[in-house]
Parts: sequence; C-alpha cells; structure tokens
Amino acid sequence: MDIKTILDKYGIKPDPQKDQFFLTDEEIIEKTVKVADINEDDTVLEIGAGLGNLTTELAKKAKRVISFEIDRAFEPILSQLPKNVETHFENAWEYVQLHGKWRKTKEYNKVVANIPYSFAEQLLHNFTFLMYDKIVLLVPKKFLGSVKRHGIFSSFFEPKLILEVDRTKFFPVPRTDSVLIDLVKLPDPLKNRDLALFLRQYVYQHEDQKVRNSLMEGIITYKWLALEETMTKNEARKMVKDSGIDLNLLETQPGDKIYEEISRVKWMVD
Repeated sequence: MDIKTILDKYGIKPDPQKDQFFLTDEEIIEKTVKVADINEDDTVLEIGAGLGNLTTELAKKAKRVISFEIDRAFEPILSQLPKNVETHFENAWEYVQLHGKWRKTKEYNKVVANIPYSFAEQLLHNFTFLMYDKIVLLVPKKFLGSVKRHGIFSSFFEPKLILEVDRTKFFPVPRTDSVLIDLVKLPDPLKNRDLALFLRQYVYQHEDQKVRNSLMEGIITYKWLALEETMTKNEARKMVKDSGIDLNLLETQPGDKIYEEISRVKWMVD
C-alpha cells in the first residue's frame, strides 16, 4: 500500500501534531476487521478515517459504518467510500459522549479504529458504561499498560492484546510502537455477584461524593439489586469502617488509589 503516493496525489502533507500516522500494512487492516468479527447486522463506529483504508474493509462486512475524520483535506478521498459509510468531517467528541454514567446503548454496536493517540484516554471514559458487542482499537503500546493500571478503566475493561505493530508499519513513522487490542467488557458485577467490582463502578458513577458515602450507598444498592435483601445505613457504615480503607481516602472524592483499595477488601454481604 503506497500511502505516500496517495497523499502526494491529493496534495496532503501528514501532520504528526494531529496524530496523522497512516497504517501501511494491509494484513494488519485485514486482521483488525477479522478480530472485530463484523457481520451484516453491525453498525460500526470508526474514529479517524484518514485515507479510508480501514473504512473500506469495514464497509464490505458491516450493515453501516459511521466514520469520523476531523481533517477535511481527506474529503476528496473519503467521498469515494461505499454508500453504507456515513462520513462526518468533525470532531467525534460530542458524538461519543454518554452524557451520564449508567449503562446505555447507542446506534453503533461495535467500534473499530486506529484512533488518534491524543484521543485515546478521553475515548475510553466514554466506553465505560456503553453497552457494546466489540471494540477493537489500534493504540500506542504504552497505552495498553496504562489501561491495565488505570483505576477506572480496569474497573470496566480487560484489554486483550491481539497483535504488536511496529512503528515502521506507519507513514510517517511515529515515535512509538502500537498494539491492536480487543477491549473486552468485564461481566456485569450484579449478575456475577462481584461486590468489589460493583463498588468500583459505583464510586466512579458518584465521583462528586465522598468515598465513604458512595461506598455505603453502593453496598446497600448491591444488597438489594443482587440479593433482593435490605441493609440499614448503620450496617453499611460498619462494613465501610471495618474494611480497613484509609480514613483519608474515605473522606475525599475518589482518586486512582481508592479503586485498588476497594479490590483489596474482602467484602462479605452474601
């Protein structure tokens, strides 16, 4: 795939400051689509269409592709995409926002993208409570580690490494290698009777509260939703007190440390 020739033909000069790095290996594009398991019932979201190489392959399999590209310099190329591709020349930020931290669906059920590096962390925050079938992303290699260590992201996803992609597979060549990941959603903690995971997600939903209060509310809520049993505030307060979580963490709004602490505790409500 001669990316440079295509760019020269349309007079496009890639801007690394805009994360404009184009995948040159067709086999990796094919692998991406295969891992996403696209079928004729899927509506796929793609962010950062660029030259449309991935978009074209997605369109061959999907019912509909909703594609975003912020740079209108690519419009002459992307205007040639198949009719089942809906292209938006704007920032995808407003479109992907969930506007509230509770489980919800959107018009797309899968996300497949070589996402702009600067947009990766913002994007994942908007996938936390999204109900989806598959998310396959090409991201910086170092970002994979940060997802695993991130208190919030690790409360919702298990990033499965599919493929390591050397930086030389892009034009222009970026400063870092990339990885193809399958962002596997963690099971519903209510169905799995996983109180620790439920509390991590609940605390994230209530970031404006002190941790002590959101933990108490979360325990009571879990008891009712998972077990159909009631618990008093005093009982929940005692559980939080007996948890051994540092008082300084309990009396503040949640930071990264609290998610690790919640997982450490052996909660007993069943």
